[in-house]
Amino acid sequence: MARRKKIAELEAILEKIPDDKKYIGRKIIDELIFIDETLVTLKRKIRENGTEEEFKQGVQHFTRESTALTSYNKTVQRYGALYKQLTDLMPKSQEAEKSNAVYDFLKEG
Repeated sequence: MARRKKIAELEAILEKIPDDKKYIGRKIIDELIFIDETLVTLKRKIRENGTEEEFKQGVQHFTRESTALTSYNKTVQRYGALYKQLTDLMPKSQEAEKSNAVYDFLKEG
């Protein structure tokens, strides 16, 4: 159910993207869906095994951050960056364009 909701949300964003940018938007959405599935798997592993793991180097034993948690953290960051790229493909609202015009004017002066 949550997966369908997420896909519907992404598809709604795609509909707002101009036609000449829809191809890249579709590619980004495909990656976001894959990453979302990966995050679910990593989350399950973290819940099952915890956030730390034992590590042996020679005769010494260490506790370190689990590889699942490390992967999860990196993947979440990539998800956020891709999501921003997707929303950046949408046309700017008129209010945003006006505020940029004011900023540009002030910057020049």
